[in-house]
Amino acid sequence: MFDKYFDEYEIGEQRVFPGYTITESHVVGFAGIVGDHYPLHMNAEYARSSRFGQRIAHGFLVLSASSGMFPLVPGIVVAFYGMDDVRFLAPTFLGDTLDCEHEVIGLRAKDVRAGVVSVRQTLRNQRGEAVCVATLHILIARGPDGT
Repeated sequence: MFDKYFDEYEIGEQRVFPGYTITESHVVGFAGIVGDHYPLHMNAEYARSSRFGQRIAHGFLVLSASSGMFPLVPGIVVAFYGMDDVRFLAPTFLGDTLDCEHEVIGLRAKDVRAGVVSVRQTLRNQRGEAVCVATLHILIARGPDGT
């Protein structure tokens, strides 16, 4: 979504980006990086007795994984500006394949060089179920020369 200049976006614009399958390696690697070894993610026996019946991916892993699903073009993307309204609506199981939908919901010029593009992000699994939603705000250049 973030592969064009600020003034080229329109409210309501939508795009879908193919993602990937969340694997055991993702979950174990994420747990090692952030130190979150909660048994719902790491202990098959514990998770089997949970309301989900099996291990689930960390919510923050799912949210973080989305950043690799859409383009972030250097020179166009100035910076990640923030995030609001994050909700985890359904579990992501190991083996689920996620895709990422974006809809432009806000445009705010910051100055002559950049503006903030706000998108509603929805991550969906292979069954079409929304598993995570969030509003992302990205600072985007206004043009190739920064204007």
